[in-house]
Amino acid sequence: MRQPLRILMLIPHLGLGGAQGAFLRIARFLANHAEVSLAVMHGDTSEAQDFKGYHLDVAGTGKVRRWWCMFRRLSELKGHHDVSISFLSGMNLLNAITGRQHSAIVSERGSKRSDSGMSTFQRLIWTRLLDPLTYWRAGRVVTASDGLTYEIVSRNTWVGSRVVAIEGTINAKALVEAADMPVEAEFLPLAERETIVSFGRFHSQKGYDALFHAFAKLRTQRPGVKLLLIGTGAEEEPLRSLAQELRLTISSSGADAHIITPGARRDPIRYLQLGRVFAFPSRYEGLPNALLEALATDIPILAADCPWGPRAILSAGSLLDRDPAPSYPCRLKHGVLMPLIDAPNGIEIWANELEAALAAAPWKALDGATRRARIDRYDLRNTGPQWLALAETLSS
Repeated sequence: MRQPLRILMLIPHLGLGGAQGAFLRIARFLANHAEVSLAVMHGDTSEAQDFKGYHLDVAGTGKVRRWWCMFRRLSELKGHHDVSISFLSGMNLLNAITGRQHSAIVSERGSKRSDSGMSTFQRLIWTRLLDPLTYWRAGRVVTASDGLTYEIVSRNTWVGSRVVAIEGTINAKALVEAADMPVEAEFLPLAERETIVSFGRFHSQKGYDALFHAFAKLRTQRPGVKLLLIGTGAEEEPLRSLAQELRLTISSSGADAHIITPGARRDPIRYLQLGRVFAFPSRYEGLPNALLEALATDIPILAADCPWGPRAILSAGSLLDRDPAPSYPCRLKHGVLMPLIDAPNGIEIWANELEAALAAAPWKALDGATRRARIDRYDLRNTGPQWLALAETLSS
């Protein structure tokens, strides 16, 4: 009798983030078909208590010794598994250089070309040296979207046959159900106001600073408008300071301030029922989970045409990231594609389009089956088997 496939899943940490959520959903899908273990570099692993878990990091050592110890530890672990799957750049590199060549699957989840958090030197080192080394050693490179595949292969044409996009790790049925869950009573008055909703990490990547500027401009025309922003992160204090500069009141509770930031909340999708429009102003993505979640509701959507994902998601696949840029605002099947909010006149265009969305007649409500159909192509029922097939191919 054939032994179950043994898969080692690798990620730097299991904190908040879209990549971490996708990683755990894939791990749980694969665990239905194989023996799955998890390893992290550092941090809490309580979110993965249903798996056998390992820590690779060695506290209190120098940087070089730390990486050498992680290399040796991972080499040992891979000797007890048939295939390894890693997420995010540092762990991808470590996964690729340990064990035999072409035995690892590495997954890229976001754009380095557009990552404003990287210095020019960091971007050069990764895109010209470390990423090519990772791709050369790995058996497969899995990207979060077709656009991210295009970014990688256009720079590294030699690796094209080993790069594959597997788009989506969601549970469509659960998302539709979560969208209809109740919200706390203190926020219910927002449903009677002109409320814009967004959610995600408070990070420069997400474009919330520019959204605040567009919101302040919008308030000169619609002074009663509210912004409900669900999430937390490193940029929380800078965003609060910016709100004060723009003379916008901000509060973590209730519905009276101009901007309401209740922090991280379970199932943030449920708060979209309070809004009249969902704003997605990201500067770059891999495949934006928040935008997929918005499609599980019936709220009108405005999304920046950032690399990568929004144009394909809103167009139901008819407008790809490698296609020529459209004119903005571009009305697609599932929402309005907007310019990058930092683009020339971007803030003004966003303010005008937000006003138009707020002034529009109430939209037609969609039933659960219709909402689920909009995101079904991204469901793990469809994408999970692709991950399993790759793991089985490399283990044979």
